[in-house]
Amino acid sequence: MTLASVPAYWLYDEPREQRFPDALHIERISARSAPRDWRIEPHRHQDMAQFFLIASGGGLVRIDGSDHRLVAGTILLLPPLAIHEFRFEPDTEGFVASVATSTLTPLFEAEPALGAVLSEAFVDRRGPNDAGTAELAMTMEAALAEFGRNRGSRELALAAHARLIAIWFARIARSHAVANSGSNDARAMLVRRFIERVESHFHTHEPLDAYALALGVTGPHLTRVCRELLGHSAMRVIQGRLMLEARRDLVYTRSPVSQIAFRLGFSDPAYFSRFFAARAGMSPSEYRAAG
Repeated sequence: MTLASVPAYWLYDEPREQRFPDALHIERISARSAPRDWRIEPHRHQDMAQFFLIASGGGLVRIDGSDHRLVAGTILLLPPLAIHEFRFEPDTEGFVASVATSTLTPLFEAEPALGAVLSEAFVDRRGPNDAGTAELAMTMEAALAEFGRNRGSRELALAAHARLIAIWFARIARSHAVANSGSNDARAMLVRRFIERVESHFHTHEPLDAYALALGVTGPHLTRVCRELLGHSAMRVIQGRLMLEARRDLVYTRSPVSQIAFRLGFSDPAYFSRFFAARAGMSPSEYRAAG
């Protein structure tokens, strides 16, 4: 399997040509997982985010090569293009809300920082008795009821439910990602622009000062803002994106390590192996074998 061959669906096992017509598609986890023996194989979604709540049961999710345990009360955000697979315990129940990117565009236009917050996968095991989890369960239950009806202004109502769910997840994710809650919109916008530039330039290995120059700030200022809003340095953002792509290739393709290194912009495969081992605690070959 090559990375490009990982199936891309709108909804799992449904070709992208059969795009669901609603602003929001929401169903219980058992609806799609139980008929498939509680196994969802590796896939991705091109222009769609997914929001999960595990109400009971659990299992394991693998996101871009990293495993996360699922228990009752776990919430999960999957942004577009994240490669993921599930191994649910039998009789696991909860909700999965699938939202087209276009549905969320008005949110990102009104508050650009939301785009950055919702662009990264997020898993949080909050417990079944958490008050916030109970609030999310009620929101998703209401969305599911609306989805199952055929009432007037249905599309508008579904879009409203989708945005409420996305905002709920964004608030939780931001509370974890933002080290300093006093951040202002200018700094949030800077971080979003930086992350967007990293997404398109990480394989070129631009120095941090080049990123800062393109964004109209100094390198120390960019690093300081990233530490305040994300809890880690700007350089870690760049290196983290390289590691994400490396893990994807190692888990989901059979490409030689040297080929992966060159594709990611490393001129020396040995240096790539040292770079990877220093951050993963094992060599690329060991990581692939463990995956």
